[in-house]
Amino acid sequence: MTPRKVIIDTDPGLGEPGSDIDDGLAIALALRAPELDVLGLTIVNGNVSLATGVHVARNLIDRLGVPDLPVLAGADAPLVRDMAPVRALFDAVPGHTSSSPTGELRGPSSGLHAVDWMIEQAEQFPGEVSVIAIGPMTNIALAIQKSETFAANVAEFVLMAGSATTYAQNITVVGDFNAYVDPEALDIVVRSGARITMVGLDQTSKVLLTRDDADRMLASADPFSQWAGECTHAWIDYLARAFPKRPEHSSGCFLHDPLVVAAHLDPALCEWDSAHVEVELVSELARGLVVADRGLSLTVPGAPNATVATETDVDAFRRLFLSRITPPPSPSPVPGT
Repeated sequence: MTPRKVIIDTDPGLGEPGSDIDDGLAIALALRAPELDVLGLTIVNGNVSLATGVHVARNLIDRLGVPDLPVLAGADAPLVRDMAPVRALFDAVPGHTSSSPTGELRGPSSGLHAVDWMIEQAEQFPGEVSVIAIGPMTNIALAIQKSETFAANVAEFVLMAGSATTYAQNITVVGDFNAYVDPEALDIVVRSGARITMVGLDQTSKVLLTRDDADRMLASADPFSQWAGECTHAWIDYLARAFPKRPEHSSGCFLHDPLVVAAHLDPALCEWDSAHVEVELVSELARGLVVADRGLSLTVPGAPNATVATETDVDAFRRLFLSRITPPPSPSPVPGT
């Protein structure tokens, strides 16, 4: 089977203190999937600054053995929102430390802007490239605005955003981080007419990586798995300190972004429904709320513009994820062969 071409648009922090590890694990899952041909990583401001995200991505692909994979720098700020209050939310969390790396930062692999590179790839392979967006949607929105054909050329936008069956309850009571940081960008994407698949926090919050999983990674013969195990323990330690009243964080962390990649690898991991998705932009109290109307209300829904995940086979996902992140040891050669 010919691998499917993907671009991963991301704000990775794996390996940096105080930064979520799920973007990096999602990238690792994609790069270890023979079903996917990862064309490159486009970096966006989000969980970490743009410069930190680029640096993390460069180090990550070295660890994964693909140092020549393109890493392109994109938007360093949302379309409208000031990032300072968002950063202040992180700083207010007990025990939070700066996620800025020390020493010299590694730059992108090319001076070409991520938006221009994405447009070029979609033009070169029309209808073949899916963009898996696991950070704020700023880069994608800018590409849609810059190129009249980008949305049509892309096979599919796979988004980690919103919540199809309930409120997200993440960065705010109703909003997830990716939507909250740049709701205007997400609004542009869902209105683009492109094929959109959305996996929200109502599904990603069902999948946890535990301390037992981290121990399994540490016991692996695979160097990346060992390092990922160390990072997992460190992240769970941070979450346990920061959110002592959240019992799920005493021994685990969510695998938000890896589920999005896994659902693209194997759509059977989730149940799906068509929905009309809109993004709240006006009310500050509800800013970033993603409404996925699946026609269940008494009002007449709008035309469906996305396919949304409504249920997840957690056990099947965990088997897939752990088998790729912690591969079994290679069989020993048989003497005399």
